[in-house]
Amino acid sequence: MNIHTEQDLKHMKDSQLFSRLMSYAKPYWKMIVFCIVLAFLIVVSDLARPYLMKIAIDGHINGLNKPMLSMESTQGQQLQVFDPVTTWNGRDYVRIEPSDVEAGKFPQGAVKAQIVSVDNKDYMIEGWKTTQESEVKLLPDDGTGKVRISAENQIYKAVPLDETTMGLFRKQDYIGFAKIGVLFLLTVTAAALLSYLQSNLLQYTGQRIIFNIRDMLFKHLSRMSMSYFDRNPVGRLVVRVTQDTEALNQLYSQVIVNLIKDVITLLGIVLIMMQMSMKLALLSFAVIPVLAVMTFWFRRMMREAQRTSRVILSRLNSFLAENLSGIRITQLFIREERQGEQFDKHNNDYYRAGMRGTVINSIFQPTIGFMGNLSIALLLWYGGGSVIDGSITFGIVYAFTHYVRQFFQPLLSLAEKYNQIQTAMVGAERIFEMLDEKPSIVDAVQTTSLPAAVRGEITFEHVWFAYNNEDWVLKDVSFTIHPGQTIAFVGATGAGKSSIIQLINRFYDIQKGSIRLDGIDIRDIPLDELRHCISIVQQDVFLFTGDISSNIRLNNTSITQEQVVQAAKMVHMDDYIQTLPNGYETILGERGINLSLGQRQLLSFARAIAFKPQILILDEATSNIDTETELVVQNALHNISAGRTTVIVAHRLSTIQHADQIIVMHKGKLREIGNHYQLLAQRGYYHRLYDLQFKEQKPLLTAR
Repeated sequence: MNIHTEQDLKHMKDSQLFSRLMSYAKPYWKMIVFCIVLAFLIVVSDLARPYLMKIAIDGHINGLNKPMLSMESTQGQQLQVFDPVTTWNGRDYVRIEPSDVEAGKFPQGAVKAQIVSVDNKDYMIEGWKTTQESEVKLLPDDGTGKVRISAENQIYKAVPLDETTMGLFRKQDYIGFAKIGVLFLLTVTAAALLSYLQSNLLQYTGQRIIFNIRDMLFKHLSRMSMSYFDRNPVGRLVVRVTQDTEALNQLYSQVIVNLIKDVITLLGIVLIMMQMSMKLALLSFAVIPVLAVMTFWFRRMMREAQRTSRVILSRLNSFLAENLSGIRITQLFIREERQGEQFDKHNNDYYRAGMRGTVINSIFQPTIGFMGNLSIALLLWYGGGSVIDGSITFGIVYAFTHYVRQFFQPLLSLAEKYNQIQTAMVGAERIFEMLDEKPSIVDAVQTTSLPAAVRGEITFEHVWFAYNNEDWVLKDVSFTIHPGQTIAFVGATGAGKSSIIQLINRFYDIQKGSIRLDGIDIRDIPLDELRHCISIVQQDVFLFTGDISSNIRLNNTSITQEQVVQAAKMVHMDDYIQTLPNGYETILGERGINLSLGQRQLLSFARAIAFKPQILILDEATSNIDTETELVVQNALHNISAGRTTVIVAHRLSTIQHADQIIVMHKGKLREIGNHYQLLAQRGYYHRLYDLQFKEQKPLLTAR
């Protein structure tokens, strides 16, 4: 299978994904609950403002013409349960709300009163108009000297009001405006401060959760078997650990608490709107079924678009990482144009996938806005007529327009973030898919620890091994490496030499047979103990970005600087390091790019020596070292291999002639075993390999 082709993910339900994601937020539940409390307070502050405007319009701007009750001043204390009392002309007046008018429960002895305007003059009438827009006329004097006003086919007694009297009735409005202004300012200030606090707490919580998830992913990857990395390119794994986890940050720092906040906002608006006017509330919510259908469609389409986009992004990053690593080969064989064409293909695929998500989002978001404006249009049409006939007040319609906008604002905000939500859910699918894959190489249920002093005896008993199914790389291989021996493996390419090295470290598990270290099956030995007693020097040396010392000790604080220097001296690397401006603190470039191949190889020797292993493995470790340096290393190896089991894999037979035993591999089988002279005497596979190398060197010797 092409490693750039991702396997199909097991799609989880949103409820399952969300439940699992919440498990990572559980340690921070107190912080999240506190943020929810802050969200509730923010919602209260936001919802209070339109209601304050409604009170300002109906209670104070248009408050002068509200229905009132009037009583003699000696009995006026009964009116104090209503609005502030105004005393005029020996009587107490108090305004009442429409709900109080409908209830009709007034103190005994109270009479109706209302201020009306006729021809730009104000009058106090004994009664109430039932509609705000009814025609009001001043009737001619009937000879009694009393003023009469006609409204709604009724005649009311009226008393003219001068500017001083009107100021008396307006006084409570001015005081009310000041109170409402202060309350409005307090709600705005409180919402701003609470939002600032909530935003910072959410970001802190989200970043801590993402930190933990990213840390968990890295540790999980560190425990995965080599077969996992054979199937998954580096670029794909980098996307999982970085971008997929970052996508979850929006979920934790924005969606969780803000989703609750939006629900509280919606419920609060619904309750307030239904309390003010049931008819207007139902009319405003008429478009919700259409939104529900649109949301369901958008969710399904956007999730699929995000899945496709993430898969293509992984391929793009994998291709980029691979080609940047091999840029020398690309330039050497003049393949820049061809590689550029392949990159353009991946880039175009990612562009089209991103544009698909953008187009879907550009349909959904304006639809939410259109539905909101349609709801306001219906509100203005019906509410405006209701204001004219007096069934509701202008303040209620004004407040409704604000509440409708606030009602659709969370929906519009959700539309804007829905893309991020779907990205997070797709990222969660991919992250959990990685976490759910368990390492194939794990410790046994019941392990057997190695003794404190490992002897280094390695035994292969009828070992069969294949990387894929039954495509056998090793076939019934048996041998024993005695403690302190130097054993060399030789053979043609593909004979299985490096596979034996991988099995000793238990990077892979065998299918048949057993491998024993000091008589203990390595599958029963804890992995940390097994690999602690083995050091390996590979042909392809990997150096990390950092200084020379950290590359030798690999951040193992138990290895002192003196031991680092001693290891470098043993491979004759110390003299070169001392010539560098910063010595052992010299920073190496990526993969040690500022060192030669030979110097990198020597540094890997020093690393292996510094860890003082009981078993030393050299896998084509001298292939990048010149002949002179190789003699120096061979001399050092004689010293460091004393008392250690040393396993060498080599193509150059001159490097392993000193080995105690040489094992000849051919097509996955052990063909010959013996020392250099014994194998030459047998005139078998080893003799042919030696003869081929000698013939290659003979013309050079003759030319000299």
